[in-house]
Amino acid sequence: MNGIAISVYDKFEEVGVLIDIIRKNWKNDYYISLCSNYPNAKRYIEDFDVDCFTQGVEIKYSPEMPWIQRGRTNLVCRVLDTIKKSCTGAMVDSCEYVMHLHSDAWPLGENSFLKISQELKEKKKKIAVRGLGFLYYGQDVPLGHIDDMFFIFDVNYFYKIDFFGYNPIELFPHKNSVHGALVLQLLGKIGIKNIYYYSHHSNLEYWDGKNKILPFERVKPSVFDPYWKFLHVHTSAFPDNLGKSVQAYYLKKYEMTKGDNIQKFIQKYYQPEAKLFNTLSNIEQKQNLKLKLMGFNPVVFGRNFSLKEEILTAPLKDKVKMLVMNLAKAPYYRLLGKKDIRTRNLYPDSLWPNKNIYEYYNEIIHFDDFPEEYRDFWFSENSK
Repeated sequence: MNGIAISVYDKFEEVGVLIDIIRKNWKNDYYISLCSNYPNAKRYIEDFDVDCFTQGVEIKYSPEMPWIQRGRTNLVCRVLDTIKKSCTGAMVDSCEYVMHLHSDAWPLGENSFLKISQELKEKKKKIAVRGLGFLYYGQDVPLGHIDDMFFIFDVNYFYKIDFFGYNPIELFPHKNSVHGALVLQLLGKIGIKNIYYYSHHSNLEYWDGKNKILPFERVKPSVFDPYWKFLHVHTSAFPDNLGKSVQAYYLKKYEMTKGDNIQKFIQKYYQPEAKLFNTLSNIEQKQNLKLKLMGFNPVVFGRNFSLKEEILTAPLKDKVKMLVMNLAKAPYYRLLGKKDIRTRNLYPDSLWPNKNIYEYYNEIIHFDDFPEEYRDFWFSENSK
């Protein structure tokens, strides 16, 4: 038997659909482990057919927190905790391989999981990943990029090396995104020779079949791998409920229609292809025209409807700031005029010589944001 590990915060409607995909539309039996950090999440998943549920710890996060320091750091830690506990929940004796998914990461073909698992065995590798690769270096992925979804690992090997025994705060969440933190853990614990990159995102498509333009808004608003049939839709990057309509469109197109949760979802959100694509095209054309008239190149917004709308409705002074920047290179927070910690003419993420890492973490980490489980802070002698 193989396993599925699902991480979620509060997108329980998507979780119900994902479980129906596995339980009702795939042929084989799978051990399903689910983890959520949402307070008392169990009451929302009582009717879901899962084998293991783990309540993730409460790591405080709010969009109102200063993003560059407290907010970003806490959010990365929360996601890493959820991944850790959903995956360990699936690491039972009966499972040989486990695939990790987020609630909005839908595998629309069972054979893809089986094929990748078989390739892992034949290649004698311990984990199969996809992403932009080990030659892609960004400020939050300094050692390369892997996706935190659709990765498949060897259960016995991961158990033996205690791969998920990490404390999220030890993976430099001030610097690393979840993707960068996982690369750090993979290289240190497993080694590059045991990693199988099954996809470098070369064939990803938007909802309308057009090729994904990378690296702009990499997985937003949606990406689909037609070879592996792996779908990710970031619904909040679409206007209204049109992101969910895109999800429903894919469910019908790839005949993932069995199950009560799926049927309710399709009935609520499905639109015929012509109508859906025409609606999205009209919105996109209007947004792009406005952006061009203001002097922006719409390409750098990666067809992310919500990001474009945020730019279009920003105060005039912020629009002026954005126009004088190199949009193709500037990070998202710079586009919005947010303050940054980057200093001098060093590597863009350098804080040197302003402070050391112990001082910095003592500044950005709020003790009460973290549960007792993670309070053995490496950066503070007085943390215990």
